[in-house]
Amino acid sequence: MDNQLSDCFEKSLNPVFTLRPSFAFENGIFSPLERLLKMKPAQIEILTHSNENIRPANFYQNFLNLKHILIKIKITNYTSLVSETPDTLLSNFNDHLLNDLKFLKRDDYLNKNNFLLDGEKSDVWIHNDASISPMTAVNTQKGPVIIDSKARVSAFSILNGPLYIGSESVLDKVMISNSRAGRQCRLGGEISDSLIGNYTNKHHEGFLGHSIVGDWVNLGALTTTSDLKNNYGEINLEYGNDIFHTNRIKFGSIIGDFVKTGIGTMLNTGTIIDIGTLLYQGFKPQKYYPRFYWGGETPLKYQLNRFLGDIEKIMARRNCQPDEFLKSQIQFIYNK
Repeated sequence: MDNQLSDCFEKSLNPVFTLRPSFAFENGIFSPLERLLKMKPAQIEILTHSNENIRPANFYQNFLNLKHILIKIKITNYTSLVSETPDTLLSNFNDHLLNDLKFLKRDDYLNKNNFLLDGEKSDVWIHNDASISPMTAVNTQKGPVIIDSKARVSAFSILNGPLYIGSESVLDKVMISNSRAGRQCRLGGEISDSLIGNYTNKHHEGFLGHSIVGDWVNLGALTTTSDLKNNYGEINLEYGNDIFHTNRIKFGSIIGDFVKTGIGTMLNTGTIIDIGTLLYQGFKPQKYYPRFYWGGETPLKYQLNRFLGDIEKIMARRNCQPDEFLKSQIQFIYNK
């Protein structure tokens, strides 16, 4: 492995890659790291580089919390280094989803529940432990639909492939297409062309489109992302003082980990919300909201002790708690 160290993602993605390396973000059914471990675990070299020299004792169980990692996998005549932009994350989702199907055991995804189907039954992968209402409509004309273990889908939901729903997630009267959601999410309303992390709530009406959303996000009722300019022009992103081109006329928002929005929140095209931000009534619309932004009519900074206390309560609702590594990372980032 060479010693060249460089960022392996566009900085506009910092909100979702601050508390995890880019290759630990699930961009299909699995993350690039999970995919590589399933392919050739013995041939992977991992190099951690961090100004803080943080490396958990048990790397494989804690890699999701690592801040900066580069990874190369050495297979005969093949070397891969993860590099991502918002465009590649969204554009490559379907290819990754189709590729990841080979890592699933088909016998685990033969749920016998009845539902309305438009497309081929062979493109439906519903885990035997999942629950789906017979009044759910599933469309596989454009790609497969995968519902993982212990997920629940209520009546009047519309599921359009390509689609992946993670384990123990709950879908209530949702219309969702060309998207993926991770573990223990709560989803409702309309969702299109989006990647959603783990433990994230968008449980009520509102539109989420062409967006990238991190973990532990709570989008209040009627939160809506605009993903198309009135003039159909290319959507640019602003992160700090830098401007990035999406090469897209349709792009919604990048929403970082532990972000919360109040009811009725409206987000303009190309909005970036950094980690730990709270937006509520009266906040000023802008292209970029910095880390730990407490946004109302008079924006403040989220107090660190209050934030850490709040995430303990939030995570407890999913029977989780922030470990010392996560808390130390948040404290370091907050004081940076």
